[in-house]
Amino acid sequence: MTTHPLRIDAVSFSYGGGRAYNEDAVGDIEAFGAVRLLVLADGAGGQGGGEVAAQTAVAVAKDEFIGLPVFSPDTLRRCMEKADAAIRVKQLSDPRLSRMASTIVALLVNYQRGQVLLGNLGDSRCYVFRGAEVVARSYDHSLVQRFIDAGLYPVEKLRQHPKRNVLYASLGANEEGVDPYVSEVPVKLMSGDGVLLCSDGVWELLDDVVLAQLHASSPTVEIWRDRLVDAVRACMPAGHDNFSAITARCLSDGSSDEEPDGVRTVQPSAK
Repeated sequence: MTTHPLRIDAVSFSYGGGRAYNEDAVGDIEAFGAVRLLVLADGAGGQGGGEVAAQTAVAVAKDEFIGLPVFSPDTLRRCMEKADAAIRVKQLSDPRLSRMASTIVALLVNYQRGQVLLGNLGDSRCYVFRGAEVVARSYDHSLVQRFIDAGLYPVEKLRQHPKRNVLYASLGANEEGVDPYVSEVPVKLMSGDGVLLCSDGVWELLDDVVLAQLHASSPTVEIWRDRLVDAVRACMPAGHDNFSAITARCLSDGSSDEEPDGVRTVQPSAK
């Protein structure tokens, strides 16, 4: 049986939420119609530092990927390590940026193999959905996740913990030298599978069941994106955090007259 490469439809959004500034950033870059990197960052630090950190993380990760676009866990590690180093250099260059930091979450796609690799540092997340089921997810480097891992706190109450936003590792703030999470074994995608990269401004309001249902009930990535935005806005409190995401849908490319990647990315303006 012939295996056809997948093509990926992807769209994204990035909104300020209830804040006057947006410290999230998203990025998307492809190499030779064969390998693609999707990346999202959520910055912190005040005085514009968070915005600088997030934009630096995305830009450096994209540059590092395009310099050596190999589908491997080491590529994700290299992208995140270079982003961390670049943020630390900028911390030293300007006192206003000395406390800036950023999460990062990335997805590496191999079209021909129909496989993806996930990587992250911090608590921005990547989900892989098959219908209404979560088949893969990145790892939160948060204090509450440590409590859960140690059996000290129930996973179903993670979003309600008062210190849910406390991270022990992120780009530019990783005193313990924690290694980024990287999926060593690729996740095999099927036609119709969906991938969501999002900042905590999305997933802290919508639990995994709701996120999966939004994917399963949305026939296109544009509809999925719009329903996701509407769902966040419907329940976000005053002063809610920035919220950003990339929604991607996998489609089997069985035709011979199309480009093998079939990539299409739409970035709506932030509001």
